[in-house]
Amino acid sequence: MILKVNHKTIYSYDRPLQQSIQVIRLTPFNHYRQQVISWQVDAPSKMSQGLDWFGNQSSFLNLANGEREINIVAHGLVEVYPANVNPVLGDLHPAYYLRNTYLTTIDSALAQLAENCRANYPNVLSGSSQLALLSELSAQILHNVPYIRGVTTSATSAINAYSIKGGVCQDHSHIFLACCRYLKIPARYVSGYLYTHDEAHLASHAWAEAWIESSWCSFDISNQCPAGETHIELAYGLDYLDACPIRGSRIGGGMESISALSFVTAVPHSI
Repeated sequence: MILKVNHKTIYSYDRPLQQSIQVIRLTPFNHYRQQVISWQVDAPSKMSQGLDWFGNQSSFLNLANGEREINIVAHGLVEVYPANVNPVLGDLHPAYYLRNTYLTTIDSALAQLAENCRANYPNVLSGSSQLALLSELSAQILHNVPYIRGVTTSATSAINAYSIKGGVCQDHSHIFLACCRYLKIPARYVSGYLYTHDEAHLASHAWAEAWIESSWCSFDISNQCPAGETHIELAYGLDYLDACPIRGSRIGGGMESISALSFVTAVPHSI
């Protein structure tokens, strides 16, 4: 499937910025499951390019011209293939993804969730058992934390989202990661885009991958499916902060407002 993406982010300020530095992770991977046909990231100034610690393609934007608005637009075409398992090891050893962060710290309630799922799979060292265990964990997370917009923010931890009993894809992924790492299964956060056959999903998307039998297996907890030909991968990390599409800091600017929309459509192969 060929997917066309148009992702626009606008930062607005009520006073001029003195300086703004942003890391932009809006360039999809080229790998076994997806190939970039064409891609461009437009910003107010020339950006430097490089790879971050996780191997994500990153652009670095530094502005110091008194801007009151910053527009960043990513657009292009990506061909995506229907595969769930990622055989690519990546730049970091899977064991690195056993590390917890503030957003993926576990508490007694999350540990109990993980233990309840593990109780049904005593042979947790088996790859097939791990896959079944994590599939059940994914289902239990969505059951206990239904998809509800507006009740969490990008700073909400797995512990807080689970106690709120509501959240979005980012929260589902953080809870999944916290439980996987508790179970000693390496797991990482994935940011990207999702094609939904309509315009119901206008934001960037997130899911998780777990290291099972020498491959990364994907779990889209919010949609209860693996990442397939409707998912475009942008970045990996330990949590949202490592893999979010845009992350930065600023001096000045006063109050900030952010508007972000992404449109993903399918196009004919003859394009």
